Amino acid sequence: MRIDVSNSLRREWRALRNRFLPIRPKGSPWCFSRAGARGDPPQGWKLHVAATVLSASAAFQRIAPYLRRRKVLFKAPRSLDQLAKLNAGIHYGFSQVGKFVTVYPPSCEEAVALAHALDGLTRNQPAPGVPYDEVLRPGSCVHYRYGQFDSRLRIRVGKKLVPALLRPDGKRVRDRREPHSAVPPWMADPFCGRAQPKGRAALTPLETRYEGYEALVQRGRGGVYRALDTSSTPSRACILKEGRRHGETDWHGRDGFDRIQNEARFLKTASRVTRDLPRVLATFRANGSFYLVTEFIRGRSLQSVIAGRERISRRRTLEYCLNMSRIVADIHSAGWAWADCKPANFLSVKNNRLRALDFEGAFRIDASLPYDLGTSGYVPRKRDKANPQSDDRYALGACFAQLVTRKVHPPKRLTSIKRRGKWLRLPAKLAELTQELMDPDPNLRPTARTVEQLLVKMLLSEPRAKWRPRRVSTAQQH
Repeated sequence: MRIDVSNSLRREWRALRNRFLPIRPKGSPWCFSRAGARGDPPQGWKLHVAATVLSASAAFQRIAPYLRRRKVLFKAPRSLDQLAKLNAGIHYGFSQVGKFVTVYPPSCEEAVALAHALDGLTRNQPAPGVPYDEVLRPGSCVHYRYGQFDSRLRIRVGKKLVPALLRPDGKRVRDRREPHSAVPPWMADPFCGRAQPKGRAALTPLETRYEGYEALVQRGRGGVYRALDTSSTPSRACILKEGRRHGETDWHGRDGFDRIQNEARFLKTASRVTRDLPRVLATFRANGSFYLVTEFIRGRSLQSVIAGRERISRRRTLEYCLNMSRIVADIHSAGWAWADCKPANFLSVKNNRLRALDFEGAFRIDASLPYDLGTSGYVPRKRDKANPQSDDRYALGACFAQLVTRKVHPPKRLTSIKRRGKWLRLPAKLAELTQELMDPDPNLRPTARTVEQLLVKMLLSEPRAKWRPRRVSTAQQH
């Protein structure tokens, strides 16, 4: 059903693009309404109309005929898939989030008139914010900034040529895409959209409880920040995960707000059966976003351990595999599927114990519409919707293969696991388990709990007698 919707919207967008954006430079993600003309200014007030992949075609149908009548230059992505990449903020940079249609008005007066007209045409349309731009009014799809029009206007910074602006005195300065840079200091803001709503905004926990923010990740659907929680004595480090409304909306209509809210539900439920998940400290809403606050876990990602040069002993390899299988088995016991099991989402902490992170895409196995997420290399070609936990088992096998072979990505040929396993003198059963977990038939993959029990036996046969397995209750035999 959703595939039909996405394909229908893609076809609709192609028809609109062919009608209104005839200039399509080879190799460029952008299509233009016309070629550049001699009278086009080299810089000016840019207008950005934001949209999601679901609202883009409807918004463009409203604004494209108007822009054509005004004979103004504008551009938009070549496809809705390109728009999804723009809105993600990781393929083309965070500053490009939300920039669905870019309009190049020929004058300041024209920019103001166009902005208000476009705001009226797109009113009440869902759209993400555009980082570092000013919004015309609270809730508007229209954003603006003063910037470069002519890509030939450049300045050298170090060894790189970067976009530039001409100051009134003729000197070139860098055209910055960063906070508070939308209106250059020598320009007056001709728009009225910067006026804030009347009344004093209510304070949120972002101002009253947390401080010392450090952005660890910044993308379209929200940021991940390290901060200090001042509500405890002494203050403690914590992690804030932000879910933005309309951020990276997918074909199912789910955005960053939904994903973080879903992760909070998962952690509160699954933490009853495992201690290897981040502890939830708080959840709250602020500025239209949903925030999840968890404990700060000090450690290294298993991905960085695998990619590093340090030696990983045979016992340590088996312990990592045991820890991964135990975590996945516990998640399944709680009635959930992870949907994003990979080394980057495991943290190696003291005594080689693993903690698991990132559950935005986790879903209950009885959900009618599971989150269709996953990372290439950890997702099988054949997926069984009736048995979603089988995808996690495949991903678990890919993690084993990656750990044994010390590859940055899961190896495509499983024969390398046997060769590497023999060189490390790993039990032959580990290679067999890995191959079984990655079996093309989802029904032939062993459960994570079965894998955990087999790994316990392997470790018990290791020389160090002091090792003791964790007890597995009868209720957890899944």
